[in-house]
Amino acid sequence: MNMHGHNEISLLPPPNLSRIEEPSVSIRDYVDLLLEGKKTILLTLLSILTVTVVYLIFAPRTYKADALLRIDKNKALLTAPLRSEASKSPAEAENPRAQREVEILRSRSVLGKVVDGLNLTVEVTPRYLPLIGETLARWHDPHDGVAGAWWGFNRWAFGGERIKVADFTVPDRYLGKDFTLIALDGGRFQLLDPKGEPVGEGRVGDSVEIDVGEAVPVVIKVSELKAHPGTYFDLTRESRLTAIEKLKKAFTVKEASKDTDILNVELKGREPEQLAKSVNDIATTYVNATVNWESAEAGQKLAFLESQLPVVKERLERAEQALSAYRQQHGAVDISAEAEVLLKQAAEMETLGIQLRQKYEEQTQRLTDAHPDMMATKAQIGRVERKLADLNKRIKELPRTQQNMVSLSRDVQVNTELYTSLLNSAQEQRVAAAGSIGNSRIVDFAVIPEKPHWPKPMLLIAIATVLGMTLGAAIVFLRNSLQRHDNYPALLEYRVGIPLYAAIPHSKKQKRLARLVDQDQPAVLASQAPHDISVESLRALRTTLEATLASGESKIIMISSPAPGMGKSFVSSNLAALLASIRKRVLIIDADLRNGRLHEAFSVQKEQGLSDLLAGTASLAETITSLPEVGVDFISKGRNVSNPAELLVLGGLDAILEDLKAFYNHIVIDSPPILGATDAAIIGKHADATFLVVKEGRYTAQELEVSFRRFQHVGIKPNGFIMNDMKEGSSYYPYYGYAYPKAV
Repeated sequence: MNMHGHNEISLLPPPNLSRIEEPSVSIRDYVDLLLEGKKTILLTLLSILTVTVVYLIFAPRTYKADALLRIDKNKALLTAPLRSEASKSPAEAENPRAQREVEILRSRSVLGKVVDGLNLTVEVTPRYLPLIGETLARWHDPHDGVAGAWWGFNRWAFGGERIKVADFTVPDRYLGKDFTLIALDGGRFQLLDPKGEPVGEGRVGDSVEIDVGEAVPVVIKVSELKAHPGTYFDLTRESRLTAIEKLKKAFTVKEASKDTDILNVELKGREPEQLAKSVNDIATTYVNATVNWESAEAGQKLAFLESQLPVVKERLERAEQALSAYRQQHGAVDISAEAEVLLKQAAEMETLGIQLRQKYEEQTQRLTDAHPDMMATKAQIGRVERKLADLNKRIKELPRTQQNMVSLSRDVQVNTELYTSLLNSAQEQRVAAAGSIGNSRIVDFAVIPEKPHWPKPMLLIAIATVLGMTLGAAIVFLRNSLQRHDNYPALLEYRVGIPLYAAIPHSKKQKRLARLVDQDQPAVLASQAPHDISVESLRALRTTLEATLASGESKIIMISSPAPGMGKSFVSSNLAALLASIRKRVLIIDADLRNGRLHEAFSVQKEQGLSDLLAGTASLAETITSLPEVGVDFISKGRNVSNPAELLVLGGLDAILEDLKAFYNHIVIDSPPILGATDAAIIGKHADATFLVVKEGRYTAQELEVSFRRFQHVGIKPNGFIMNDMKEGSSYYPYYGYAYPKAV
């Protein structure tokens, strides 16, 4: 019997869509969303912090050693008399050399000496237990000696092991291959080849030569070995070039600050002592190299000057003899003032010309003809020669005796000045060669680092905290954006054509009740927490139903939903409890014969129920269970059946409901979802009121519209829909955030 017609509820006129506006998103909406997702944010934060802490515990420690170098400007090793002001070029000698020195520090000539001096071509490390072995070894105090091995793990190192390999030479085909060294008792060791085959044994301190079938044997000398017998060590010999490249990658040089000519030399690695030695060796090798280069340059210039001294001295003696002979032959000859000036200028030009030619010869030993300095010197020589030619032409215009006298005096004067200049320069070069200190010096030597450079706990924890909170918030926003919902219920009412009867806020207490379900305590929010905000909204629904269904003697209320998980069982059980609280006789029926679980909420055994009643295997008295704690009677779904839809059609459901209506004021039916099966459509034909429950974030307007049409196809017009599990503080229903304080 279809009882819907005489109890149909008149709907409100549809709202004017032109006056409905989407509410703007405010900062409070974002805050509410973040507060709602605080568990997700906290879980994400804890996950990232956990990963960070695990990394901090197990990550290998990296140390950093550094030294400071001061780079001076180029020193002028040739003195000023050898160069006139015109010969000075604004060259690199006047500019900082920091950038060029950085490349020299990173050169193979410097790093190669460090690799050779510290034997960095040989790499040997203890073999630790995978994942946690290195961490365990780091926690062990080396002053306590070698850590004992765990039972059955003798091959692994557990801390305190020390090994130094003074020499390890292998054939070229074994370069870069991993050998294995096993510590034995009595200061002995065994060597395994890369295939794991034993190739020989030796004793600490002895140089062992092992034939491996190659032209070059394997030579190994272990100078120190402290480990419990059976400990494995990984031993590798790299090529010299490979070792230099590895050192170059771990080695950085940078200027401490701009235009200071102070270089910061840094090296990162796993061994603190070796790092400090390596940095100091790099700095010392570089400084010594610059000293040697400066000394070699000074020595080369000194050799050139000393080779010129005998030549200039011989020319001076010849000039003096020629001048003396001329004076003896012609007597004293007066030189006019004009001749004096010409003599002085010619002597200066000729001296300058000789100095420039000496400079040119010295530059030819270091520079090419196309070098700017060479071209500048050559141009200066040309200018001096032209000026000297002009002076010689003017001298030829003098009287014969004065010409000869000027010429001879000029030769003496020029050679005297030149010889004196060479003597001074040679002496300066001797001093420079003996006391050269290069253009670099070490300001700070590297010291053994006490604390690891990486990882940095405080920095990583701070980054992990920011990342965790940011990622957690991003997940919350992403999850909200991917949820299937229409945000504005008024638009939903207009689109589907049925009104919204109630909006039930989210209840934290209901979640706790669901976890505490037992056989003695029904998990019904209306009876356990009657003042909860969700119960208050259901009371409003009860009031509406009492007003709109007052014309009938009995009211059959069916609660359905578009899909599972919307909360229809929560609405059904609590609505029934609220109807019973106003002294109504209420029966609630679990009509979801496929997946009904109301018996769990009421903490009763399933036993016989609706399916047994429809099948005729049980009577009403056998299927009805009284629940005094809630104030209602209850019929469970009963045993599982394979044909629930046929059972609902053929089992005489209408007659059963007529019998029940004679005793109960309200019958609340918890039906299956309408989109999953036809059961709800069959049951709805016998209901006085039908409601669809949708859960915020779990529905779409299309689902609600399709559900409404499914009911319409069988002649049922749902009275409205109920929005369940609304977020607290929602800007669409803000008044649900208000509640009366509890009485004291």
